[in-house]
Amino acid sequence: MTVPFLVFISAALNLASVAGGAEPPAAAAVRSWQSKTSPHFEVLHQSAWSPGAISLEVEKMYSSMRMSMAMFAPWMVKERTKIYIYSSQDDYLRGEFKPPRWSKGLAYPARKIVVVYDTGDIVKLKAVIAHELSHLYFEGYFAEKLKYPPQWLNEGLAVYMEDLAFPEGGPWGSALAYFPRERQAPFPGFFDLKIDQLDSDVRIADWYLQSFGTVMYLYRPHTRLQFKGLCEALRSGEELAPALWRVYRVRGGGDLARKWAAWLGVYSKQYNSGLNSVARSASFNFVPARISSFSLTSFGLKK
Repeated sequence: MTVPFLVFISAALNLASVAGGAEPPAAAAVRSWQSKTSPHFEVLHQSAWSPGAISLEVEKMYSSMRMSMAMFAPWMVKERTKIYIYSSQDDYLRGEFKPPRWSKGLAYPARKIVVVYDTGDIVKLKAVIAHELSHLYFEGYFAEKLKYPPQWLNEGLAVYMEDLAFPEGGPWGSALAYFPRERQAPFPGFFDLKIDQLDSDVRIADWYLQSFGTVMYLYRPHTRLQFKGLCEALRSGEELAPALWRVYRVRGGGDLARKWAAWLGVYSKQYNSGLNSVARSASFNFVPARISSFSLTSFGLKK
């Protein structure tokens, strides 16, 4: 689906991000909506359902996202984003936005609209909204130059924002601490992988985890300006390899693999040093479970 920009389908995550200048359907056709307005959002929910303190929750989420995303979408400080929250998955699928059956949410960057549905769990709902807002902000940034972000970068950043929505750390950060080397795709070939080339939910889950971990490595141990510099270079058409060297002084896939592995080792040790009695053990295994904001892709203990 192109509207006019390429839409990448994150089937394992049960979400969709609709980019570009498409006109979303009128949002009042199916049933009436009630609106809650906050400084940065207009939250519209169906009249038969009222989400508890949702405006306050999305503003808290905004505060955690602003430092990371405002450099890509400075308009987010002064302009409101509309968030449509359907009361159920059935209403969402039957609704006027016509989402794919597997999707958890839609983002329309050109119109500053996000569409999701309530799952009955406010934390998971916030994670879905954070994921879609990341797509909205980041894809809009690339769209300014009529470009679409690299898939690994776009999804990795969205998962990073999703994980931040969990108050005490999300499942992706936990899974990354136990990411087996043999499940990792070698650099630089990883950057050329696409979701539709992967043949199982587990491989797709690993791809998302590595995308998340790569974005975290490029962001956390370095500076926001470096990360913005890399994104700006890619948006301007520079190839990834020279951009990584110029911005991060990383030379080639082997150099990146060594540095990323060293960082991941430190990250894993730091994560384990803070574990409590209910933490995951070394038997942690990558299997589809239901502990994330998405029903098909997350990670759990080996049973």
